[in-house]
Amino acid sequence: MAYSLNDQTYDRLKRDIMTLVLMPGEPVSAAKIAERYNVSRTPAREAIVRLETEALVDIYPQVGTEISKIDEGRAKQEWFVRKTLEMGVIDGLFANVTADDLSRMREHCHKMELVSDRLNDPDMTFEYLRGDNDFHNTAFHVAGQELAARIVGNSMTHYNRVRLLVDMENANKDRTLATHAQLIRCIETKDKEAYRELLSVHLGYFERDIEDLRDRRPELFRE
Repeated sequence: MAYSLNDQTYDRLKRDIMTLVLMPGEPVSAAKIAERYNVSRTPAREAIVRLETEALVDIYPQVGTEISKIDEGRAKQEWFVRKTLEMGVIDGLFANVTADDLSRMREHCHKMELVSDRLNDPDMTFEYLRGDNDFHNTAFHVAGQELAARIVGNSMTHYNRVRLLVDMENANKDRTLATHAQLIRCIETKDKEAYRELLSVHLGYFERDIEDLRDRRPELFRE
């Protein structure tokens, strides 16, 4: 399938929202987006509409459009869905995983490591998030849970904003990379219970991380 100008504009705008190049609460318009990315207003309007469905922009008829602030309640609900589904595929992952699957997981980790020291670059930051998502999505695909993978892939916008902002800090980034390596080791040694415990802890960091982020950066969140 061709990578259309509409898709390119959508991807670029989404990247800039997720990486705080465009700040929560900042006003936007089709005209501004068209000028920013050197495109016509048609792909700019299409990108705005698509991102509204993902709750990344707020459109106020007759008033204007702005970048959505992080919705803490929505982020926590998305996290609950993600954690419930990912913990639920562990048995299927261990029953079906192959050497090729493990190689793919290592590749995703390697890609994250390659860009992890360049998270001041929005392109690299977004690639880091993609690598992180691809790593975790492997478990869904190996377990044969494609619908769960699509739900997680399409519905986690505010949760992913928090994850990405947290990991842009070195301590949390290093924690993520180290945990992924440990999860792979658990699969290699067929230690399912250790994997289950480690994954629960890994996903559970979010509860503390979002509170810490909100305390430090309250301007990013809806009141």
